[in-house]
Amino acid sequence: MDPVTRLTRLQALPDERDPARRRMLALGLVADRLAEDGLEPILVGGAALEFYTAGGYATGDVDLALESSPRVDQAFADLGFRKSGRFWVREDLDLLFEAPAPPGLPGETSPRTVVEIDGLRVVVIGIEDLLIDRLRAAVHWKSDEDRRWARRLVHLYSDRLDWVYLRERTAAIPEESTALEALAGEVGG
Repeated sequence: MDPVTRLTRLQALPDERDPARRRMLALGLVADRLAEDGLEPILVGGAALEFYTAGGYATGDVDLALESSPRVDQAFADLGFRKSGRFWVREDLDLLFEAPAPPGLPGETSPRTVVEIDGLRVVVIGIEDLLIDRLRAAVHWKSDEDRRWARRLVHLYSDRLDWVYLRERTAAIPEESTALEALAGEVGG
């Protein structure tokens, strides 16, 4: 997409009343700009959880697996974002992007979900890797909230989860494996 069209579409985002949809459209526009530099951001974290739970989980920011580099900063600047610490911000559009996850994470080489929204391409971390992320937070940080969301993901997607992949990814740490098996037992996985 040409830069003028991209900016015009970004400027129209205040008309989008659904904040989650506004964030996904913005990410699609950011991804379109980053594609010019051969980069592909992957939606991770709370915004990915929001996507997979169809808004059951709500977040205010957009976490990405994306390198930290001057060309990424320039791409966001080209779209009118201001860099503030580790965030890229557009207050006028109520948008906050962060890249807490560096590229090269397991979710980047395993299956992902590709979504098209109004002709824009958005890549989301695979459901299995998001589940593992929440499961690890539950096990290692003793996070009941993450345990609840891991359970929710298992119940929502039990029929399409790759249980072999999940077991392989959690096999090395007994606490993770035990937690996964407990969830699998709830759904016959």
